[in-house]
Amino acid sequence: MSELATIQDRKPNPETPNVEALWRPHPGPQTAFLAAGEFEGLYGGAAGGGKSDALLYGGLRQIRVPVYRALLLRQSFPELRDLMDRAAALFPQLGAVWSEQQKRWRFPSGATYEFGFCATYNDVQRYQGQEFTYIAFDELGNVADERVWTYLISRCRAKEEALVLMMRASANPGGAGHGWLKRRFIDACDNGARTFTDPGTALTRRFVPARVTDNPTLVKNNPLYVAQLRSLPEMQRRQLLDGDWTAGSGMALSELNRAVHLCDVFEPPAHWTRFGALDWGFAHPWVFVWLAADEEGNVVCCDTIRGRHHQPREIAERILARLAVDRLLYIHAGHDCWADVRARGENVPTIAEQFQECGILLSQANISRRAGLNNLRRYLAWRGPDGKDGTPALRFMRTEGNSWLFDQLETMVCDPDDPEDALKINANRDTGEGGDDGYDCLRYAMASRPPPAGPPPDEGEFDAWSREALEHEMKEGRRVKRHIDHGKGPIPDA
Repeated sequence: MSELATIQDRKPNPETPNVEALWRPHPGPQTAFLAAGEFEGLYGGAAGGGKSDALLYGGLRQIRVPVYRALLLRQSFPELRDLMDRAAALFPQLGAVWSEQQKRWRFPSGATYEFGFCATYNDVQRYQGQEFTYIAFDELGNVADERVWTYLISRCRAKEEALVLMMRASANPGGAGHGWLKRRFIDACDNGARTFTDPGTALTRRFVPARVTDNPTLVKNNPLYVAQLRSLPEMQRRQLLDGDWTAGSGMALSELNRAVHLCDVFEPPAHWTRFGALDWGFAHPWVFVWLAADEEGNVVCCDTIRGRHHQPREIAERILARLAVDRLLYIHAGHDCWADVRARGENVPTIAEQFQECGILLSQANISRRAGLNNLRRYLAWRGPDGKDGTPALRFMRTEGNSWLFDQLETMVCDPDDPEDALKINANRDTGEGGDDGYDCLRYAMASRPPPAGPPPDEGEFDAWSREALEHEMKEGRRVKRHIDHGKGPIPDA
C-alpha cells in the first residue's frame, strides 16, 4: 500500500463524509494523475480533460492529517472564482470552515486548504517562509517564467514524515510557458511514456496527457463542446483538441519543421559566403553561430557554440578552437558588447575590444526585435500560397549545438502584449536552462542581410580581372578596412 493510500485510510471524523463519497475521478488519465506518486506532475494538454477538478479535489486526499497544508494557485484572483465556487459547494460537506480574509478553508482535523494567485517571480515571493504539503497551479502554461514554478518547489515541505509532498499543475499547449513546460515535462517524460528523475536532485516528474473525451461529464453536459474544438483553425485544434505540444499556433516560429529544416552535416563550398553572430553573456548563456550562404542566398546554419560563466577571452578560445574565424566575412553581435558608460567615469575595455584583442572582430548587429522575427519567418517559410510545399531559405545542419538551438527556437512563443514580437524569456539564473539567447543570436545573424555567394571559381586559368576576382577583392578590402578602423592595425596577410 502506498503512503498516500495509508494517509487516506486514516480514521475520519465519524460525522465527516469521505471525499470519495462526494467526488470520484473519471477512469483513465484523471484517475492515473491522482494516483501518481511522483513529486512533480503535469496534467492535460488538450482542453476539457478535467484538469481543474483533478487539481482541486486532488488536494483533499490528506486532509485528515492536522498539519497538512494545501495551496491552489492561478495567475490572477478573478481566475480563481470558478474554483472557489466549486470548493464552496463541496468543502463544507467535509466539515470545512471558510475564512474570507485568509482565503483559506480549515478542516475538522486542523488541515488547511488555501487559494492564491501569482503570475510573476515577484508575485511568488509573497510565499517566502511558508510551507505547503500540496501545491497546485491551474493553467501553469500561461506563466512565462519557469522560476515561479521552481520557487514554489522550495515551498513544498512537510511537518510530518508520513505526508506525501506533491507539486501538481495543469496546462494546454501554446501559452507563454509552452517552451519551458515542454522541455521540463513533455520532452523529459517522453510525452507521458515514462517518469523522469532529475539527476541532480533525484526528484521525479510525470506528465499525464488527457483529452476532452477523457471527461465524460463534460461531453455529456455539453455535447457541442467537441464540435466547437473541431471548428477551430488547424493549429489551435491540434493544441486544444489533440493536446499536441508540437503544434505551432501561438508559437513565434510556427513553420519550424524538423523534417524540412534539418539537413545532414556537409562542408560548405569554399566560395560560399560565411558569416557569424554572437549573443554575449556571462550570468546568462553566451551563444555563437556560424552560417554559410549559397549563390541564391539560401543559408545553412553550420553549427552553434555556447557556454556560460566565461570571460571574453575564454569564449574567444572556444570559438577559435572550433573554426577559422578569418574565413567569416563578418560577425555581428548585440550592442551590449559596446556598452561603456563614460558618464560614470568608466574607461575599461568593452566586450568588443576584448574580443578584438583575441583576434575576433565584431560588428554591431541590427537588434530590432519585430523586424528580426519577421525576417526569420521569411527565411524559414516553406509552405507556398498555392498549397505546394517549397524549400526554406534557412536550414540547420544536424549537430549537437544546432540541436540545442532548434529546440529553443521551437519553444519561442509570441508576446501576448505584442503578437509581432517573440516573448522575451530569461534563462534560469541557477541552471542556465531555457531563455532565448540562441534565438537572439540567430536573429542577429539573419538580420545582417548575408550577401549571396558568387559563382564557383573556374578551375581553368585564373583571371585577376574577372568579376569574381574583383568581387572577392572588394569583400576582402571591406573586411581589412573594418579591422583597421577598429584600431587593430593592418592584417598581416592582407
